[in-house]
Amino acid sequence: MKEEKIALRMVLPYVIVIVLFVIFLTISNIVMSFSDDGKFTFKNYLDIFKDQIFYKAIKNTAVWVFGSVLGQISLGLAVALLLNQIKRGQVFFRTIILILPWATLDIVAGVMWKWMYNDMYGVLNDLLMKAGIIRDYIAWLATPNMAMVSVIIANIWKGFCLCGMFFLAGIQTIPQELYEAAEIDGANAYRRFWNVTIPQLKPVMMTTLMLTIIWTINYFPLIYVMTGGGPNYGTETIVTYIYRLSFRFLEYNKSAALSNILFLLVFLIAYLFTRNMSKEVAA
Repeated sequence: MKEEKIALRMVLPYVIVIVLFVIFLTISNIVMSFSDDGKFTFKNYLDIFKDQIFYKAIKNTAVWVFGSVLGQISLGLAVALLLNQIKRGQVFFRTIILILPWATLDIVAGVMWKWMYNDMYGVLNDLLMKAGIIRDYIAWLATPNMAMVSVIIANIWKGFCLCGMFFLAGIQTIPQELYEAAEIDGANAYRRFWNVTIPQLKPVMMTTLMLTIIWTINYFPLIYVMTGGGPNYGTETIVTYIYRLSFRFLEYNKSAALSNILFLLVFLIAYLFTRNMSKEVAA
């Protein structure tokens, strides 16, 4: 108990400073969003909802989040299942497959994928040409639809590792007795996966899904480095549009309003997930 009190006294000043800092920035952002030339107004929010790029950014964000989260969850689960089967060298393969993409800096990953997608001398086009899959070089980042698919693929590679680590940790906590009992009952590998692994992993999957959605909504560096939100706003998400409003157009009040809208969206998602998980725990 004495050691806990000492630790609390050491940590408490830093916690107080961080909390006050967050509160100050939040209040400042709210005040800025309702200000225009020093006067209280709803103009910034009205301008947001009149802005056609805002609706395009919402659509792009939905596509970006759906594609990225679906790919990261699916690939992460598949990799976790495969790594769980490896008995020798699991630490080595876990480091190469899961840690390396995650440890790569966002800016470095963005530049790397941008070079790989280059339509003239990118390695991806070169490999596809040599394999006979394509006849002409593909301009991966030159059209809105293709650019969105390209950044989603890059984001799946960058983010699946965290999902894989969460799933692998969850799988390794499942009692082997459950699999043995299912196997005795005649369940094949497919039925053991659906009737044992998925139900036991559900709490981990729900938490991972919530965090992945929130992280993807707020993820900025990869899109900014690879496309900058283009071409023709084809990969412009809400966070890249907030950046553009603030640092390109210098519309700080409008960007503050859009930031508050994004905060409410993320808060709603987190609330719905946590309420659903609380109901399942209570049941």
